[in-house]
Amino acid sequence: MTSPSRLDRLLAGRPPAVADAIAASRLLFRVAHMLEARIDAALSQFGIDMRDYLALVLIADAAVEPLRPSDLSTTLDATRTQITRLLDGLEKKGLARRLPGSQRDRRSLHLELTEDGRQLLRRAAANVHAAYSEGWAALGPDRTRQAAALLGAMHRAIEPTEEP
Repeated sequence: MTSPSRLDRLLAGRPPAVADAIAASRLLFRVAHMLEARIDAALSQFGIDMRDYLALVLIADAAVEPLRPSDLSTTLDATRTQITRLLDGLEKKGLARRLPGSQRDRRSLHLELTEDGRQLLRRAAANVHAAYSEGWAALGPDRTRQAAALLGAMHRAIEPTEEP
C-alpha cells in the first residue's frame, strides 16, 4: 500500500468543492509554470525570456498608440521596479528604447522597438508559437478552445474591478 501524496493529505477532510478548487488551482499554477519554462527554452537561443518577448510584442503593437512604461506594467502585471529592470535589459540588448513622450510633459516616456528588436521578434515568433502549440497539443483544438473559454470566464469573474 502506498502512502497518500502531499496533495491528498492537504485535501483530506475538506469539502469536495473546496478540494476541487484547490486541486484545480494547483494544477493551473503548475501547468502555467511548465508552459512558461517551455517558452523560455524556445527563446533561450535569442537571449530573451517570455517576459522580454511579451514586452517586445506589446511595444511592437504601439504603432497605433504609443506604449508607456506604465501601460506595460499594467498589461504584464508587474511593478514599476520590475518594468524598469525589464526595459533596462531590453535597452542594454539594443532591442527597445525609451523616448520622450511629449513636449507638454517631459517626464512622460513612450517605448519603441529598435530594428534589432523587430528582427528578433520576427525570428523568435515561430519558436514561441510552436511552444504554445506543443503545450496545448494534449487537449486538441476543440478542448483548447473550450479551455480558453473557461479560463476567460474565470478571469472575468475574479478580475479586480476599478473603484469609482
